[in-house]
Amino acid sequence: MERKEFIKKSFALCGLALIPVGVMESCSKKSNTSAPSNVNFTLDLANAANASLNTVGGSLVVNGVIVIKTAAGSYSALSASCTHEGCEVSYNTGSSLVVCPCHGGTFNPSTGSVLGGPPPSALTKYTVTQSGNILTIKS
Repeated sequence: MERKEFIKKSFALCGLALIPVGVMESCSKKSNTSAPSNVNFTLDLANAANASLNTVGGSLVVNGVIVIKTAAGSYSALSASCTHEGCEVSYNTGSSLVVCPCHGGTFNPSTGSVLGGPPPSALTKYTVTQSGNILTIKS
């Protein structure tokens, strides 16, 4: 190996050593992926702010919980933070899946189980009961 080639390779290796480790990691470990605990709130379906829940496929994120109208008279409530990075999930009516926009994780909208992507565990599922126009969501 010639001296010139040796110097080029040495500088290249030194340059790589200066790249911060955080840049080399694909995902941060600092995100909050914990699900809300002690969940206990109500939603009035007659309230205009909750109107999306009057249509099948409609969803709403409230208090860290995504509430989805999965079928006529059926609702699901799941933690709204992806278990991979903590990004807020949403409901995709086209695919009928709960999706994470950050890394493509997909979840079952009824059970919260992981269907694809990097999430390590299911979304926390909460109990939903309906009495007239009032939905009650509890841990």
